[in-house]
Amino acid sequence: MPATKPVSTSPAPDQIGATALVDEGMRIVKAQLASARVLPQSIWETQFAMVSEILAFMGRRMQAQAEFCARLGDCREIAQAVDAQQDFAKGVSGAYTDEAERLSTLARRNMDAWTGVGAQYVSGWTGTKAAA
Repeated sequence: MPATKPVSTSPAPDQIGATALVDEGMRIVKAQLASARVLPQSIWETQFAMVSEILAFMGRRMQAQAEFCARLGDCREIAQAVDAQQDFAKGVSGAYTDEAERLSTLARRNMDAWTGVGAQYVSGWTGTKAAA
């Protein structure tokens, strides 16, 4: 019967660097996750509202683009294609103007949430530290 080699649990010399790299990466991820837990709910809500609005806007623009392409496909004369292009361009400018207003409102809410968190942090820090 052939003899079996004993199994070693220690890494080979060429794997030590890779193992240390993975360990360091996991340490960083754990630290990031720990810091994410301390963010107040208002910060998460404003961040997700912003992302949600941007994705919804992208969806609306894609839908409008698809409708425009379908309308162009139905054109039989150049004048119809020009009219379709003009209508689409008017809609685009209005859509981006409206979206800029919505995102501006969300950005103000986001800034207010961060300002509130900063004020809480500073008041908590100065309340526990002696004045220099």
